[in-house]
Amino acid sequence: MIRMRHTSALALALLLLFDASLHAQSGITAALSGVVTDATGAALPGAKLTLTFVRSGAERKQVAGPDGGFAFIQLTTGDYRLGVEAAGFGSAQQAVSYQGAPIHLMVPLGAAASTEVTVSATDIVEEPTAPAHVLITPEEIDRMPSQSVSAPFSSLITMTTPGVSADSNGSFHPLGDHAEASFFVDGQPITDQQSRTFSTQVSLNTLQSVDVREGAPGADVGDKTSMIIAAQTRSGLDQRRPSGTLQLSRGSFYTTNAGASLGFGTERFGFFTAADAVNSARFLDTPEAVNLHANGNAENTFQRFDYRLTDKTVLQLSASLSHSWFQTPNTFDQQTLGQNQRQTIVSFNVAPQLVHTFNDHAFHRINFWVRQDKVRYRPSGDIFSDSPAYLAQARRLTNAGTRTEFTYTHGRHNIVAGGEYKHTFLTEQFATGLTDPTYNSPCLGPDGAPSSNTTVRHPSQCVGAGLTSNADYLPGLLPLDLTRGGSIYSFRGGTDIKQLALFGQDFIRMGQLQLKLGLRYDKYNGMVSTSGAQPRLGMTYGVQRIRTTFRGDYSRVFLTPYNENLIVASSDGPGSPSASLGASGSHVLSTATRNQFNIGFTTDLKRISFSGEYLWKFTYGAYDFDVLLNSPLTFPTQFAKSKIDGGLVRVTLHPYRGFAGFVTVSHTRSRLFGPQLGGVSFSAPYSNVVRPDHDEGLAMNLNARYQFGRRGPWINASYRYDGGLVSVATPDIPTVLKLSGDEQQQMGLHCGDVFATVSTPIRSCDGAIRATRIRIPVPGTYDADRNPSRIAVRNTVDLSIGKDDLISHEKQSLGVRLDIVNLNNTSALYNYLSTFSGTHFLTPRTGTIAIRYTF
Repeated sequence: MIRMRHTSALALALLLLFDASLHAQSGITAALSGVVTDATGAALPGAKLTLTFVRSGAERKQVAGPDGGFAFIQLTTGDYRLGVEAAGFGSAQQAVSYQGAPIHLMVPLGAAASTEVTVSATDIVEEPTAPAHVLITPEEIDRMPSQSVSAPFSSLITMTTPGVSADSNGSFHPLGDHAEASFFVDGQPITDQQSRTFSTQVSLNTLQSVDVREGAPGADVGDKTSMIIAAQTRSGLDQRRPSGTLQLSRGSFYTTNAGASLGFGTERFGFFTAADAVNSARFLDTPEAVNLHANGNAENTFQRFDYRLTDKTVLQLSASLSHSWFQTPNTFDQQTLGQNQRQTIVSFNVAPQLVHTFNDHAFHRINFWVRQDKVRYRPSGDIFSDSPAYLAQARRLTNAGTRTEFTYTHGRHNIVAGGEYKHTFLTEQFATGLTDPTYNSPCLGPDGAPSSNTTVRHPSQCVGAGLTSNADYLPGLLPLDLTRGGSIYSFRGGTDIKQLALFGQDFIRMGQLQLKLGLRYDKYNGMVSTSGAQPRLGMTYGVQRIRTTFRGDYSRVFLTPYNENLIVASSDGPGSPSASLGASGSHVLSTATRNQFNIGFTTDLKRISFSGEYLWKFTYGAYDFDVLLNSPLTFPTQFAKSKIDGGLVRVTLHPYRGFAGFVTVSHTRSRLFGPQLGGVSFSAPYSNVVRPDHDEGLAMNLNARYQFGRRGPWINASYRYDGGLVSVATPDIPTVLKLSGDEQQQMGLHCGDVFATVSTPIRSCDGAIRATRIRIPVPGTYDADRNPSRIAVRNTVDLSIGKDDLISHEKQSLGVRLDIVNLNNTSALYNYLSTFSGTHFLTPRTGTIAIRYTF
């Protein structure tokens, strides 16, 4: 929308562009920048600019540089008014809505006319340097219903971004990989896993914008590069008077959520704080359709201080502290035994940052941080109440580091260069032992299921006991089998990991063609010491006539092992911890290398935009996870190689007369090739090629939003289609028939009209045998690569309805909203006996009512 008063013809030359640097890399860039020109297009040095934050009236003043350039950094999302004037020229007033994405303006001043221009988000087009990405707006952060009580940030990414496979407990698989995602929070890199059972995610209450980049990685990012999630936290700068929110909600499963935020400051000083807490009877996703032993709570606090040392230098200090306590949900069998396993996680993060603006072309940022996750897993009071294994664990991950980056944009060049150093300290201790006599029984009973006879300790003894030998028996687990005379195994260890990275990259513009030339060097000193140089090359070409940009990239990536339980996973040889745990194989985990190819396009029209991407990733030394004894104790593994390819499509409807929304469609194909090269494995060796349990053929999101008038109620509806992750544990019917009754009823196994129950498993079937929640291949057709078993297709609908100012007075308002997750009440699984996390059901239909006071 463009509105003009006494407009000269030259004012029609207003051009709006996303600044390339945010989307080209994670380097610092101006939130609002541009160039002031005269009628001929020549720069107007010395022009006076005033940027006013509409909500508070706070002003920032600046004088255009010798080339007419200007740059404002560290803005709060919201509406601004930019005033520009120069002696002998007319003035200009421009209203700009900043939503977290950098904006670059060309501001022409006529000889005497004054202009007023209102800029809407739909007038902004992207530079060709932008890779495939999704900018999650403040509206979507606030109004998108969450499918996860304990990990709403993961849910937000899953519901807005193509190529993301949803998993349980806040875990998601980006672009066919297990967990190769990096979070950049105000420039601080976080590459360790952020799902609920590993760590505590950043609270949505603290975020003002999120940019999810799925395209080819720039040279400034490394390690976990399948998905880069760049988040900006909220600030109190420019508030002038205290403002914030108080919110309280109550929902299904006795879920209560309370949150508060407060921000205030001036043009020079800002303070923002946020706190929230949640308590629920379904804190984690459960292995049964009903909730058994699933209570939990979490508390988060966040503080951010901003201080402008000068007009060009800003100091920021962020600090957060989180605590969570939750029960490990039980199966029916575990509930009968009285299993009472619990886990606590305490996390803190302290991160100072200094940002300096040399001019509108050059910026520098330096980050420091100390972050820690402390995890405690507590067993039941009675060892034999825990099934199939007793488990106690204490694990601590502490990461300290610094990152510096310099961004320079001038003429045809857009350069970013810098370095990063991280030092991670790991401590691990745990104790475990088998408590279920059927979990690793040497023999099978007459019905083909594992025998509970504890007097038999070797397959050679089965015939004498009237049983048959079990081909899946792992003799290495016998010393841990407490039901057959074994003993509890205890481990304690520690190590530290040092990582250094140097990077440089230049985007070179040559008309409509742009070249990306980047190089990154990583040195890793952990369980092994290696290094790698990584060229990052690309080319984009823009066709203005159809407002479309085409791109192609090649990336070499240096990958490092997961840090969770890395010490045991990298042990090998007789007497090693892995051997004492009965691992079928174990080797030291090394670093990996990847060759990645991307092609894609972006089309930006007035009301709608289209983006598409196809990628190929060839990894040598690919990582995955294996789980010990069907417990939460997981270990990284490494295979000879993997091949991943996939396609992504996103169609975005920009806000128009109250309507907005998007559609995403994605396909990813992930293949692992043996043999296993590193890590620890407790299961039978993989086939030469398999689909791991984070491969998903098709996923889709559909979101539609409507705002009734400017201040009326709003509605947000989302539809999610999941094609289903691979179910490695159910390759065929004979395998399924050996499972326990509880495991069979979880998958919905039935012979004709007869369904398995906890007490009556199905051991044979003369008719058709099927499962409602798993797609098991037709007998004789199973293939680990081309036709694996999968979780059944699921369709879910989420709905949010609200009114932000049900009651309002001056700058205060009271709002209300209703969220309904899984409106159609689909009964489905995320995963089943997964080698990574076990079995978990999708959240059933839940309703939440929330009240929010804004001041």
